[in-house]
Amino acid sequence: MNDFKKMADEKRRDFLKFVAKAGISVTALQASTLAMGIMSTRFAEAQTASAKIQRVVFVFIPGGTPMGATETFTPTGSAGALTMNSCTQAFDAVKQNCIFMKNTMIVAGDSEAGGHGLTFRVLGAFNGNGTTVDNVLAQSSIGNTSRFSSLRLGVISNSAAGATLDTSISSTNIWTQSTYSSNPRTVFNTLFSGGANVGGGTATTAQLQQQKIYDMNLVTLQKIRNQLSATERLRADENIAAIEKLKSDLNSASGPISSGCSNPSWNNYGATDADPMEGKHFTQLFDQQARNAALALACNLTKVVSIQMGTDGSNFAATGFNDTLHGSIHGGVHANYVAQRAYLSARVRSLIDILKTTIDEAGRPLFESTLIVQLSDMANGSDHTGKDAPLMMASGNAKFNGGRVIAANTHTQLLDTAAQAIGLTGYTPYSAGAVAGVFS
Repeated sequence: MNDFKKMADEKRRDFLKFVAKAGISVTALQASTLAMGIMSTRFAEAQTASAKIQRVVFVFIPGGTPMGATETFTPTGSAGALTMNSCTQAFDAVKQNCIFMKNTMIVAGDSEAGGHGLTFRVLGAFNGNGTTVDNVLAQSSIGNTSRFSSLRLGVISNSAAGATLDTSISSTNIWTQSTYSSNPRTVFNTLFSGGANVGGGTATTAQLQQQKIYDMNLVTLQKIRNQLSATERLRADENIAAIEKLKSDLNSASGPISSGCSNPSWNNYGATDADPMEGKHFTQLFDQQARNAALALACNLTKVVSIQMGTDGSNFAATGFNDTLHGSIHGGVHANYVAQRAYLSARVRSLIDILKTTIDEAGRPLFESTLIVQLSDMANGSDHTGKDAPLMMASGNAKFNGGRVIAANTHTQLLDTAAQAIGLTGYTPYSAGAVAGVFS
């Protein structure tokens, strides 16, 4: 009996800690059975969070890979014992958390679509309902309950000289492009500085997020109220009053409120500042944006992130390179193209490492509840082809079947895989079906 009591006490303490991180006082919790039910459900979900994907990060690398994925990107060997290729060496230590695609084609509709321009096809603008997957997720209940329905981060994605038209990977209704912020410091300040006035002071990011959740609950209850019976309406009114009370308590809070993370300090990832317009700072800029993504995900400010490296023109010379990526693709020296593509793979590896060392609201590495989908606009960049494209996914989720190579016919199958993994339903699919075998 003592052992059971000890376990119960530990669970109770864990639950109270979880409630405190959500910014709800014990007094408010005791006053509202609705609040108790909401938080009990959230606590239970947090305890089993490792069993499902809760967040997704799309990463765009322009310019394909030398001679196509089979030659320089796709690993060889059997499942669980892969040997990395020349452009995927950076993933060797984390290969059990990676799935690499083979025989996959970049498409617009059903047609092969490698090459420059119309870059929003990468996230599915010419498939599905004509809106890219990041925006479909943002418009769904997955995104619209977060303070930021979708977070679009760029690394030299708005300033590369010589970029063609239609360079964003994100759009709505096919042609309306979404912009990417390539200044990591600006993104950080937007996420974690300022805010609305609350209780005579400035709201924390957690308070703003909690307010949005309460508002969503109020809207839902008010929408269904008139469809209920008289008895059910009385209960709905009690619930509405309880939520209004929780909002009032939140607005009058005098101290800082945390939701699994306090307002963090800026990490410069270097002794000097990085100019967001200069490719020579690419490594530093990417790590800053990757940390912005991780913090936003861990603080539940968003569930959907996309990171765009450069533009379709590939006209940036990244850290340690004298030539631009585009120059290496068409310069006739195979080793230069390989080196730059391997460098960009290492940036995705850096994102994995940052997600592994960032803790989520359940006290687990963020990587366990996150799916990374790395995409491109070409297969062999020098020929502007779409067949045999270098694509991969990564996750630390227990149900993710990493350490293998899996066939996918089109890149849009990866979009459906991500959408369905995070729980999107009732949408217009981007392909004939998700990639088989990614999750068990």
